[in-house]
Amino acid sequence: MGSMTRNRNTYPSNTPTPSATQYYTSRARDGAGLIVAEGTFICPTGSEWLHCPMMTSPLHAQAWAPIVSSVHSVGGTIYFQPWHEGRAQNDLAPALKETGYPVLAPSAVPAKAGKYRFLAGSPGHTANITAMSSAQILETVGQYRDSCSLARDAGFDGVEIIAQGGYLVHNFLSTRSNIRTDAYGGSVANRCAFLLEVVEAIATVYPVSHIGVKIAPCDNVADIACSYAELSETYAYLVRELVRRKIGFVNLSRRGCESGEANDDFSDATRRPEGMELPRGYDPLEEFGPLVKFEGSETKLMVNYGYTVEEAEALVQRGRVDLVSFGRPFICNPDLVERVRNRIPLASNDRGGSVNYGPYKSVDENYNDWPMAT
Repeated sequence: MGSMTRNRNTYPSNTPTPSATQYYTSRARDGAGLIVAEGTFICPTGSEWLHCPMMTSPLHAQAWAPIVSSVHSVGGTIYFQPWHEGRAQNDLAPALKETGYPVLAPSAVPAKAGKYRFLAGSPGHTANITAMSSAQILETVGQYRDSCSLARDAGFDGVEIIAQGGYLVHNFLSTRSNIRTDAYGGSVANRCAFLLEVVEAIATVYPVSHIGVKIAPCDNVADIACSYAELSETYAYLVRELVRRKIGFVNLSRRGCESGEANDDFSDATRRPEGMELPRGYDPLEEFGPLVKFEGSETKLMVNYGYTVEEAEALVQRGRVDLVSFGRPFICNPDLVERVRNRIPLASNDRGGSVNYGPYKSVDENYNDWPMAT
């Protein structure tokens, strides 16, 4: 089960509620082999979603501990996903106004898109960006480590680093958001340095075999698209470096590969910018999969985004991937794995887009009220 923002935590403490215990445990009980918990902030953030969790204090770890324990009690495994939104924030959001914490990014290059419904005029991402100093980069790497240390205290089994979505790690990878001229910008190796430092920092908390990295080379949200030439060079280098470090898995998302695919209104336009088109029928699995899955590799290959059960089954049976992660199908199919085992068709979402982030009348609405097949 892939990580999904559900926007159902308390505010302003940004801790999960008992409803999250039911939500995650029900998916684990019915067979999800690995659950990656929702993205969790490592510092104050000007997020579009006020009700996302944070992991910055022992109180946050204590709130997550019973959820993790409950997942374990039914035989489940659950990973933590540390999250920093980078330039995909708005400095008018309450957390930043209250703390004075800046919108940090590799460079002061604003991102288009975003839709902050809770701010007057529903503005997009801010132009008030602080280009990170070397000291701030070091501090942020430490925040990733410290947040994962708290996650370990809460009992999480491992970590998946999100390196897609136009968020901070992704900001460093792309020349569309990274125009630095120091050791963190310019060359492919320099642009990948921040992520690799984060991996190495988290590896002081968790075994490297319990660390995964989620990438989406074709991603086109939050104004992050890059040319095919750039993505090919960048991700070939990055994947090889991750595999060389023997991380547990690379999660390869194909989001953004279809030029006309629908994005929600939190995101950028559906079409890639001019000059950044992809080869017709392009699938990143063809290019980057063999860099992970080869004889002797100690890194597993996971794929994600819009796969059908039939596609997933074929890829695993043919030995092309090790794991397939499903996200939104788990929202309305808490028993997704049992349905697959018993050849029962998956339920579809017939309640509209609000099931993902709200609004909702109660936390459990569209969260813990989906029926099982049997």
